Formats: sequence, C-alpha cells, structure tokens
Amino acid sequence: MASLIILLMVWIVLGIVLGFAAGSIFKGERPYGLTGDLTAALASELGVGLMDWYLVPKIFPDMARGLVFGAALAEPFLTALFVLWLMRYFKNR
Repeated sequence: MASLIILLMVWIVLGIVLGFAAGSIFKGERPYGLTGDLTAALASELGVGLMDWYLVPKIFPDMARGLVFGAALAEPFLTALFVLWLMRYFKNR
C-alpha cells in the first residue's frame, strides 16, 4: 500500500511538471491553455498509472513486482506526452 501512495505522489508531480513543460516541449501555442495541459497530463498520468498498477499483475501474474513498478512509472509519462501531442495535433488541424 505504501508503494501505491508513493506512486500516486510521483504521478501527480510528473503530471504537473509535464503540464507546465508542455509549452516548451511542443512549440507553439497551448490549444487549451495551461489549465488544459495540466488537466490532460494529470488525468492521463493517474488513469494509466492506476490501470497499470492494478491490471498488469492480474494479466501477468508471474511478472516481478519491480517490473510492474517500472511500467507504472514509465507508461503513464509516455501516455501523457502522447495525449498532449494529440491535443495539439487535432486543435491545429
């Protein structure tokens, strides 16, 4: 349980940092403003992170706990980047 609480804090911090940094990572104007970037980054970090934390061990029961922890850190971050890119792609189309 303690590792989930730590992961939740890490996801929240990464989501906030990524939401703020999205203006520098992706050139151009923020299509939905800073609030939209923060909301999208936080929602995707928390949603994908919790799905990884709970579903990966059920799908792959023999997977080492360290790999689940690593996947729960890396995949939400990459998904948040992808969601922020999609927001810009479809808004500018």
